[in-house]
Amino acid sequence: MKVNEEMSFWDRLYIPAMIKGMFTTLKHIPKKKLTYQYPEDSRSVDERNDRYRGIHKLTVTEKDEIKCVACFLCATACPADCITIQAAPAPDGWQTKEGYQREKYPDVFEINMLRCIFCGYCIEACPEDAIRMTGLTLPQYFRERQKEGESLGSSRSDFIFDRDMLVANNDIPQEGLSVEAK
Repeated sequence: MKVNEEMSFWDRLYIPAMIKGMFTTLKHIPKKKLTYQYPEDSRSVDERNDRYRGIHKLTVTEKDEIKCVACFLCATACPADCITIQAAPAPDGWQTKEGYQREKYPDVFEINMLRCIFCGYCIEACPEDAIRMTGLTLPQYFRERQKEGESLGSSRSDFIFDRDMLVANNDIPQEGLSVEAK
């Protein structure tokens, strides 16, 4: 249609466009539904790929040293500003991948999961591959970690994952997003 062209009577009524839209809607009704009732439907969990962005974990070296060198790149890259890091001098004997003495390590490393949008920018920004994402959602994590009679996720403090909690997540077998993902 040209800019200054006059609309016909039927174009002004929008009836042909409405009929076309209704036809498209009716055409899609008998097709298979692709929506899953997340997270209750187990199919949505089983059909995730290996780059799923679940909860975070801090990786450790073979000597059980945290790989994080407190460079603050993950906190800088985070659009939700949910990562808090406080650096401290690294203990003697902690070395980088290249074999040099490390200057610092994270004395405090917290991720506020209520603010996190699970975008994966922190994983992409990390030069040491120190932070990764698992394949677990927060509801799955709380169901697996809570003890008998305990109700995890009922207070805001349950959603702030500190350094020790993030290191403890290394026992989660499900891999999610990481720099070295296949």
